[in-house]
Amino acid sequence: MQLQTGLSYALSDRMKMLANHSVLCATLLAAVSVAAPACVDDADGIEDGVDEAFADDAGKADGYSLTEAQATAVMAAADGLTAAQLKSAAGLTSRVAGNIAAYVAGADKRTGTADDQKFDSLEELDAIAYVGPQALTALLDYAKSAGLVRADFLGRHDVSVLFPLTKANDRLMRASDAALGGALLPTSAFSKIGRSLVNTVDDAAEYDALRAFAVRFDPCFQTSIGGKCQPQIRVVFQTFDAAAASTNDGTIHALYNLTDAQFADVTTQLRAIAPSANKKYRPLGVSPALAAQGADGDYGTKLKAVVLSHAGAGNLARMTFMTRENARQGQWVFGGFHIKAEPTTGFPAPGKIKIFGSNETEQTVNNHGFGSFDWAITPQFADADGRMGTAAAALPTLSAKDKAKVYAWTQRQLSPTTNVPDTTDCASCHMANHPALKLEQADVKLPALDRGPRAVGASDMGGDNLRSFGYFFKDAMVSVRAANETAAVVRAINK
Repeated sequence: MQLQTGLSYALSDRMKMLANHSVLCATLLAAVSVAAPACVDDADGIEDGVDEAFADDAGKADGYSLTEAQATAVMAAADGLTAAQLKSAAGLTSRVAGNIAAYVAGADKRTGTADDQKFDSLEELDAIAYVGPQALTALLDYAKSAGLVRADFLGRHDVSVLFPLTKANDRLMRASDAALGGALLPTSAFSKIGRSLVNTVDDAAEYDALRAFAVRFDPCFQTSIGGKCQPQIRVVFQTFDAAAASTNDGTIHALYNLTDAQFADVTTQLRAIAPSANKKYRPLGVSPALAAQGADGDYGTKLKAVVLSHAGAGNLARMTFMTRENARQGQWVFGGFHIKAEPTTGFPAPGKIKIFGSNETEQTVNNHGFGSFDWAITPQFADADGRMGTAAAALPTLSAKDKAKVYAWTQRQLSPTTNVPDTTDCASCHMANHPALKLEQADVKLPALDRGPRAVGASDMGGDNLRSFGYFFKDAMVSVRAANETAAVVRAINK
């Protein structure tokens, strides 16, 4: 509806905008060779040089001097308008408008189909030919005039919160904290795991060592593609070694189901406490506000109150785990439990969760890669195409056809529009990151920008790092899938 409204704003405003661009482009053209203009602004509209890039004041590729509300509005305009509207309403040239619209339409060149693209980052938009700083300015001007830039915007660091790692993390939320209907993660749920969570903490001490290192808010968790939305809060627990200021390798994901009304209340509260430090457009990583204030600062204290008043034993619906086994080489076990049924959104009766594609309830991963990855997985990846991508050293030896199959499999796993947790196995969801990035390193033509922006951790490509959103010991980790899911949540929660 906002886009429709935006298309009808006054023609005089549109002409003023174009006039301002004409003056700017005339100035730029006077300073550069006409053979390679920085921008074109003629009767046809505005465009940049073919490969001209956005840049912020410091020339950084991740900033562009925009707030996240502005950046998201620009991307919504770019993938929400037709080519004709990009030209008439945003003032872009036919070439730029056509290039953007063609990218959004996907390989089948038709909108409204499964391969349509959404812009998840400014980098993805910047990669379109003839889209540069002037096109960005034109799209931003349009987005402002159309009312697409929300004042109460919730950004990626507001909905996917990763706490900073310091010795003060002992003050993070604990599993035993009083929460909705009981403990945040009751011992009755934790004890279901039935095995050591990590190989470096005594079993009796594990529960007390659990801390909430990440919290995610999602208005539409789905158990099937196209299924009914289940509003949810997800808390990521890891054990904490205060002396070393480090996490241990092993994690629990606790999923708390909310009603629509409860989630609306959560959203209202998140908007009320949203800190200014989170407003700048930047890749998903450690919360900028929490990094500046600390976990027990004003924002951290208010965020904790939101979580503990809306999540706990009373609405814990599912718990999944990844244990780090006491093995000579890297070994992990994935599993989980249904805790509370919600039939209307696909949450079944309490019991163990079956690994997708098998009758097993646990999935074991062994890594023989010594720094890289060479995984043995039981039961194997559910999708046969993924089974060709389990060893880094073998990827270069695959035929072009098989490399394409593996890469297509990784993109299906990393996209929340083609796979949800209940339509793939645990290992695939956590591990597709690695072969995808390895193949992209070897082939620059692969679409590495088609994803949400994320901060890349030092252990990103380590074969023992199976983390999705949390910490691999001391390294903050954000997987491609977590970045993509967060981009989708940002779009949904700000509609």
